[in-house]
Amino acid sequence: MLEVYVKDGCPYCEKQLEVLKKKGVAYELYNVSVDPDALKKARQDYKADKVPVVVEDGVVHNIGFGGGG
Repeated sequence: MLEVYVKDGCPYCEKQLEVLKKKGVAYELYNVSVDPDALKKARQDYKADKVPVVVEDGVVHNIGFGGGG
């Protein structure tokens, strides 16, 4: 299952979630705005400096969406 890291008010995160929903892809959502452990994991484990972050089985598929984030 995918892990998706987002933050509150992020239009790129909303677009990423729309794409996943249209494709019918299951995912677990982590909000770095309210979950400090998720923020730490995204930054330290996945070297993410922006959101959304999409990870599958520990492998980062993308950081940001469509050149933004």
